[in-house]
Amino acid sequence: MVDVGDYGHVADVVPEIGQCHGRHEAIYGLPMRVRAARLAIAAFASSLVIAISGGSASADEAWVINSFQSTIRVNTNSTIAVVEDIRVDFGGVQKHGIFRTIPVRYVYDNRQDRYYNLNINSVTDGTSPLQYDAYTSGPDEVIKVGDPNRTVSGAQRYVISYTVQGALNRFSDRDELFWNVDGDMWPVPKQSVTASVELPAGSFVEAACYQGPRGSREGCKVAGLNNFFTYTATRPLASGEQMSIAVSLVKGAVNVPPPLLTARDREFPQDAFDVNPVTVGLSLLILLGGIAAIAWSWWQRGRDRAYLGHYYQAPATAPEQPEPLFQHEPVVVEFEPPENLKPAQLGLILDESADPKDVTATIVDLAVRGYLTITDIPHIFGFHDWLLTQKQGDVTKLLPYESTLLNGLFAGREQVKVSELKGKFGSTLQAAEGQIVSDAMSRRFFTVKPEYARLFWGGLGWAAIIAGGFATYQLGIHFGWGLIGAAILLLGLVLIVTARVMPQRTARGRAVLQKTL
Repeated sequence: MVDVGDYGHVADVVPEIGQCHGRHEAIYGLPMRVRAARLAIAAFASSLVIAISGGSASADEAWVINSFQSTIRVNTNSTIAVVEDIRVDFGGVQKHGIFRTIPVRYVYDNRQDRYYNLNINSVTDGTSPLQYDAYTSGPDEVIKVGDPNRTVSGAQRYVISYTVQGALNRFSDRDELFWNVDGDMWPVPKQSVTASVELPAGSFVEAACYQGPRGSREGCKVAGLNNFFTYTATRPLASGEQMSIAVSLVKGAVNVPPPLLTARDREFPQDAFDVNPVTVGLSLLILLGGIAAIAWSWWQRGRDRAYLGHYYQAPATAPEQPEPLFQHEPVVVEFEPPENLKPAQLGLILDESADPKDVTATIVDLAVRGYLTITDIPHIFGFHDWLLTQKQGDVTKLLPYESTLLNGLFAGREQVKVSELKGKFGSTLQAAEGQIVSDAMSRRFFTVKPEYARLFWGGLGWAAIIAGGFATYQLGIHFGWGLIGAAILLLGLVLIVTARVMPQRTARGRAVLQKTL
């Protein structure tokens, strides 16, 4: 009979279990001092959590696990057969049964998770089968034991038998089993935790046992002879505590394949943006290619048109070309507005937008032309106001937007204060702005309405932003190609910014602009 306690070899290499981003994290190949520091920190944190919440959990549950006994057999094909005999006492509490949570997925490296294949053989009360349901929850296999339509109380026994593939670790000089016997997710204490491990004949090298909160280095009792070993917790384990065992085997005694690995389920955003030649190259190609396409579109459809020759009054059939870049044309001094255009018409030519400034300029122009007067009203309690008075004039000479403004201002009355128009002039303002644009289109100043051009390119931009956001998430979460979606999103921003320069003046509109400047 040999008694094996805490010693160097197995204790230094077995993976201690932690938590990382909702997954269990196996610590492989870390230097001994680094592992020790991480284990100490994990143990302290777990102890603190238990101290704060463990007692209340037990009190709330009001039941106890009298004993947790696990029998483990290591097969030569590297699978392990596990039988857990769990005896609980619900006391006077009515319960449907228990939940047994077993970790089966661990962080392996930056891109992959290691997983175990767990197959349930049976769930009984020691003699008769029990109803159960098994499902995966995150990195865990959860076995819900009990009848949802029936409750039990007092002493109960649950015997769970299952087989695990992929749990053994292989190294160059040995193979190992590290196994968390009972788990730390029980809401109640365990009065007794034991485990027995049966190994292939002649395979044993050494063993170790740990008890306490996750990451604890507190040892527990290990005893064994030949190929059979027992592990026993030296004290009751509180909620949040567990017992983990380790055993090292002679290399080759068990056929241990490479670990079962699967691509990690990526989390957004931390796992969504892989930086490698493919993602960076495609992202730059999309971004630079898209910017080039936008620039080409502006070159073809956004640049103003210009006459091939120099005209002061160009004929309607004068040939046109795209506006030459970096060309400085002579400026002819003008002593009156070109083509007798009104302020709103010239304002639209200048900034490619009909806005309240153009409407205000039109009201002032109507006053200059004698259709109304504008009287400044003295300040009253710091409030500044104006009185508009309609005058008789030949309204047949007014342009459509001017008539709309005049009618909207007075609406059958002779006088109105500007303050009285607040909240009542919006529809007139919008109608007049639309008529200013229609007037410009009838005079062939623009190839399309400026707001249509901005709306089209801005709409493309918002569509690209939405598509880019969707692509960023979907490509990122599935392949780590979030950079590609981000490039599309950036193109959308570029489109929105450049939409304001996409309205295109005709050669005639550009000629009027040159005379206006």
